[in-house]
Amino acid sequence: MGLTAFGLEPQDSAPDEGNEADDVDKRVWCECVDCGYVGYEVQVRRESGVPLCPSCFTDREGLR
Repeated sequence: MGLTAFGLEPQDSAPDEGNEADDVDKRVWCECVDCGYVGYEVQVRRESGVPLCPSCFTDREGLR
């Protein structure tokens, strides 16, 4: 007995939804303007306006 007996129609899968691991590989990471580190932690923060890693951000903002 197929699904059509219950009034259900077969559906195609969604077009290439991908998985999270593939999405991580496709991301472009930024480079820290102070130390040159490239990674996912490097972000443009509102306070500085330039891409910084967490360590350089804390140094610039005097949080240490």
